Amino acid sequence: MLERVFKDLKKFEGLSLKTYRCTSGKLTIGYGRNLDDNGISEKEAEMLLIFDVARLIPQLDRQVNFWKGQPANVRILLLQMSYQLGVGGLLKFKKFLLALQENDFEQAKKEMFDSRWAKQTPARVRELSKYLDMETEEKDIQDWKNNLKLLQGYVNSVQNMSIIE
Repeated sequence: MLERVFKDLKKFEGLSLKTYRCTSGKLTIGYGRNLDDNGISEKEAEMLLIFDVARLIPQLDRQVNFWKGQPANVRILLLQMSYQLGVGGLLKFKKFLLALQENDFEQAKKEMFDSRWAKQTPARVRELSKYLDMETEEKDIQDWKNNLKLLQGYVNSVQNMSIIE
C-alpha cells in the first residue's frame, strides 16, 4: 500500500534536487517537500551532513591527490575547508595547498589568514588553523581509517533507514 503512495507521489510531485517555489509560493525540494512550513528535522540535518561529508572524500581523492598522505589533523582541516568552501573553493588556495604538500604548516597557516575567507569567517579560520599545530600519532592514523569505515556505515544505514522507530 505505501509503495503505491510513494510511487504516485513521485509521479505527481516530480523530483527536484534544487529548491524551487511551488504553485503556492512555498520553498520546495525533493518530491514536493515544503521547506517553508516543514523545514527539516535534526535527524534529516544529520543525514544531510553525513552525505555531504561522505561526498567530499572522493572529490578530495581526485582533486587534491596528496591529501591521503597527510597527517589526520591536516585531512580533517581539508575536509572542514572543503565543506565550507567546496572543493573548488579549496583549490583556489594554491599557495596554502603547496605549503601543505611541502609540510610547511607555518606557511600554510599564513596563507589561511591571508585570504578573503579569513576576513569573512575569522573565528572559524582561527579555530581551524589550530589543526596545523597538532601532532599526528599512529593512533590518529588508525582512528582515521576507523572513522572512514564508520562514515561508510552511516551512509549505508541512512540508505537503508527505516521509517518506523
